[in-house]
Amino acid sequence: MTRVIFASVFAVGALASAVSAQASSPGAWAEFNQRVTRSCVAASGYRNARPSPIIGFDDRVGKVAVLVSDRSRGSNNAKLCLYDKASRKAYIDNADGWVAPPQPR
Repeated sequence: MTRVIFASVFAVGALASAVSAQASSPGAWAEFNQRVTRSCVAASGYRNARPSPIIGFDDRVGKVAVLVSDRSRGSNNAKLCLYDKASRKAYIDNADGWVAPPQPR
């Protein structure tokens, strides 16, 4: 009987530690957001870039999106950035005319 109780407690403890190991800390999320934003801004080529908040997708997709607008006076240019989480690469395409609110500071 005590073996069954011990095995049950051990299994629950192992499951709880596995679940908590999957969770990301606030610091890890902040570092990820910075990495995505920097990569997308650099890939856009805009000198006066304004990135939107990061748009996340289901983890099965493996990508997030950012709209990077050109803040230069009179510019209405924008580029859509897809950031691949596995390769850590940013892919850019034109999205002129699209608008999004800027990231909160």
